[in-house]
Formats: sequence, structure tokens, C-alpha cells
Amino acid sequence: MIFDGLSAVGDDLILRISILYKADNNPNKVDLGVGVYKDADGYTAILKSVKEAEQFLVNNQQSKGYLSPAGNPEFNKAVEELLFGKDHPVVKQGRVATMQAPGGTGSIRIGADFLKISHPDATVWISNPTWPNHFAITDMVGLKSKSYRYYDIKEGQFLFLEMLEDLKAAKEGDVVIVHGCCHNASGADLSNDQWDQLADFMAERKLVPFIDIAYQGFANGVEEDAYAVRMMAEKLPELLIASSYSKNFAMYRDRAGAIAVVSPTAQANEINASHMLKIIRSIYSMPPDHGAAVVAHILKDDSLRKQWYQEVDDMRGRVKKMRLLFVKKMTEKAPNSGFDYIVDQNGMFSFLTLLPEQIQTLINDYSIFMMANGRVNMAGLTENNIDYVTDSIASLFKA
Repeated sequence: MIFDGLSAVGDDLILRISILYKADNNPNKVDLGVGVYKDADGYTAILKSVKEAEQFLVNNQQSKGYLSPAGNPEFNKAVEELLFGKDHPVVKQGRVATMQAPGGTGSIRIGADFLKISHPDATVWISNPTWPNHFAITDMVGLKSKSYRYYDIKEGQFLFLEMLEDLKAAKEGDVVIVHGCCHNASGADLSNDQWDQLADFMAERKLVPFIDIAYQGFANGVEEDAYAVRMMAEKLPELLIASSYSKNFAMYRDRAGAIAVVSPTAQANEINASHMLKIIRSIYSMPPDHGAAVVAHILKDDSLRKQWYQEVDDMRGRVKKMRLLFVKKMTEKAPNSGFDYIVDQNGMFSFLTLLPEQIQTLINDYSIFMMANGRVNMAGLTENNIDYVTDSIASLFKA
């Protein structure tokens, strides 16, 4: 028998939190675990720009025929412009190839498979902490991986100097996965000056960036958040970019993402693109179209694009408002709780500097659900639940 020799794999931790939350009967329960944007009512609503684009497709789309392995060409062009801008040198020189993928996860998987073909001896360096799938995908395709220090969860501190120190051990041709903005799971981002330093560091040591940008627009703005991609593409001859449109278009289940490769020359780019297409063909053949078609229509329609920019600004603003409100209330209710660092972070995620037993108390006694390491989704906070959450956390600091 070949199917009876496996051991059970543990539950996905985020899925388990979701199951526990749904099963809880406490009317005051709060879900700070699952990583999706929620509005002021605690609901993951469909954006108005998305609804309008979907209606346009219902009325005008003529076929459900297959796409090519590269996906929707209008989507690829639109997201390439979103990432690199209209007149970036790598685009003008024909050194970038962008292909639709099933979400950010699919994008990273294609990039990892490409690395396995192009440079199988490379070590992939991954931040500690990070999104768990970075390690899972790297391991699944058979690449070596190592971690570099990035964030001290216990102290709530970004570790830029320690990051550079650890990466000194990387050898020429090694790959470094970096979060383009809104680091998942810490919310701690590099400043533009630090991005410049990192790019120079990597160029000097001939390292290859693999930029995971899943939250463009959630840190400082759609254009501002593309800084790392655009600058590194100018300073370094090769890089990979995995992008997701699940978050900034709030289309989580529609799996719209893209993988882009920047090559040293236009000729090398054609060759690299051909290998990417072969990988795609062997995994899922053709990507799904709906989410990509919606994104493409929004980005090419001036009115919808403007509306979408405003919706992204509104989402970003709400999360930042909750960060400020959380810290203000915790400072009032538990002055020594030490959560000030949360104000300066970006995106939906942060780590609460709490002890494991305190986190378990919040889950068991107050039905406030979060990851066991203290990672919380700040978008899960609303003006309706903020006092319940901060009162509960403040109680942990009382003698």
C-alpha cells in the first residue's frame, strides 16, 4: 500500500483560529487573527469600483474561453505599470516580463520553481518573522533556505542593522525575499533610505531580491509603496516581484496576482519568460480570469481607477486610525503596556508584546482571537469593539 504510510499534518494555525472564533458563543468575541481587511462594521465588503467593473464584464464579456499561460494581457500590462510606473528603464529596455498568477501565493510558487531551474544551488534568505508560506513554498520546491533577523517580537523593534549583518553570510547568487511594504507579519517597514542601503548592499554582494508586495497602497499610497520595486529594478540587474491584488482590491477569493522577472538584457528576458511559461503550463496550464479582468478594467478606466485609488486611501486610513486609537486607549488604560511602536507600523498586521499566557487568557477568557505569537490584524478593530479589546488587554497589566 502506498497511501497508508503518512503521518498527519498539523492544522493550519490561521484556519484553526477561524474555526475557534466561529464556534465561540460570546457575543463580544473579536477576530484579530484572519488576515483580511474589514471595514468599520467589521465586514469584508466588495469595493464599489470592483462591483462596477464586474457589472461591465457581465454586460460586455463575450467569451469564457481559455487564456494563454501568461494570462490576461491587459491585466499584465496594467499591473506592470502599477509596479514600475509608465516610463521605467527596465520596461523601455524590454527587460521585464509580467505574467498573471493565481494570487500572491501562486506568484511566489512560480518564482520559486523558476529559481529551482535557473539557480538550484542558491540559498533563499527569508525574514524572521515572515509569512509562513515563504518557507513552505521554498521547501516544497527543494530550495535551501535560511532566515535573517528582521523584527524582535518581544521588544517590538525593527532590526535593520541585524538584517544586514545576517545577510553578510549570503553568497553571490543567493536570493533574498523582502516584503515591498507592510511587512507580514510585523508591520515594520524599511524607510526609503534603508531601501537604498539594502539595494547597494545587495548589488555589491551580487544578491538577487525577490520582492513580495501584497499590500501596495496600504502603507503610504499606491505610488509611494512601489518605491522598493522601482528603485531596486534600477540598481540591480536581476530581481523577481510577486504581487497580489487580493488585498488592495479586496478580492481575496478571486486570486488575482502576478509574477514579474527583471533580467539583465532583453534577450535574457525572452529566455527567462519562456521558462516561466513552461512552469505555469506544467502546474495549472491557464490562470483564472475573473479577478484579473476586473483589475484590468478598473486600471484602464480613468473614472474607476480614480475611485479605486480613493477606496485604497480609505482602507489605509481606517487601519491607521485604528492603530492610533488602540495606542491612545492603551496608554490611558495601561500606561506601562508599551504599545507605542504600533503607531509607526504599516498595513494590517502587528505583534502585541504579550506573554504566551496573556495571549491565551485573551482567547480563553475574553474571546479575543489572535495568533499564538501575538500577531494581530489591526483591521479587525472597530470603534464598536475597541473599548472591549483595550479593556481586556489592560486587565492583563493590573496587579
